[in-house]
Amino acid sequence: MKVLVLAAAFSVLLLAGIATNQSFGDGAHSYVLEWGSYGTIDGGQFFHLESISVDNEGNVYVTDSGNARVQKFTSDGQFLETWGVSGAGNGEFRNPVGIATYENNVYVVDRELNRVQVFDSEGKFLQSWGKFGFEQGEFFYPQGISISNDGIIFVADTKNHRIQQFTVDGEFLSSFGIFGPGDGRLRAPVDVALGEDYVYVSDPGNFKIEKYTFEGISVASFDYNYGGYPIRPNGLTVDPDGNVYLTDSYKHRIVKIDPEGNTLKIFGNVGNDKGQFTEPKDIVLDERGYLFVTDFANNRIQKFETPIVMKIEEVLAAEQAKKLEELTYEEESKD
Repeated sequence: MKVLVLAAAFSVLLLAGIATNQSFGDGAHSYVLEWGSYGTIDGGQFFHLESISVDNEGNVYVTDSGNARVQKFTSDGQFLETWGVSGAGNGEFRNPVGIATYENNVYVVDRELNRVQVFDSEGKFLQSWGKFGFEQGEFFYPQGISISNDGIIFVADTKNHRIQQFTVDGEFLSSFGIFGPGDGRLRAPVDVALGEDYVYVSDPGNFKIEKYTFEGISVASFDYNYGGYPIRPNGLTVDPDGNVYLTDSYKHRIVKIDPEGNTLKIFGNVGNDKGQFTEPKDIVLDERGYLFVTDFANNRIQKFETPIVMKIEEVLAAEQAKKLEELTYEEESKD
């Protein structure tokens, strides 16, 4: 849920009267907790953990690709439920990767079956669309997915080197992207994330992030060296300031850049200790400002506190204090 989370956090700050150009700063991104281990049977066990999404209630959904299933957790890692088995029928998976939530539904991309399946929040199959091909509405090894506030679905159609747009019912709307190197071109894009005004595409084949308008017009390419190394981006998410977090799988780190591509924060290195990664795949920010990362080769999910958390907590505390003061005044007036 890479854009609905943004909208929720953004609205909290707007209601509090905080200017939208205020920066949250780039301080500590503190490790909070982790969950998961290698396995093929129990809930909380993973085999080729891929993508992650968070719904409006804070529930965490992940695609456990090697086990051909989706798993659902609380934001603190408590296992809730799982669904899916290996196969090509309705509700079955061969290689589930991208995942996103919208309203009360969960959208899952299967790159081997070249389709998107839709479920309710408890895993009941609702519908699917897509098939292998090169025409509009067809896919060739699709991966990432993101959904706008008004229900427009963006899918990274990886081996067709494009981004396709659909309604929530699977009706094709448009596509953008041209194969090749250089600005505005894509070479096997793997993920897409939505900010307030722009679409960001992870293009590891060209070692860059491509920035577009929602109409698919190329605005900028971010292909710089971050921390002395070129990026090979994978998962993306956008915070309420419009800053972009990306998983740099080859360097086992998280990179945060501003809307113009400037480096704000880099954290993580290779390993299996707290705050370390081995091939981090996907990343998502929840409405409270917590960051979740799928740590692929370590078969775990890690949760981090960002500077947004404190800001949101301050806003909510101020609102609560104001309501309490108003309630006290009303009670005193009655007396």
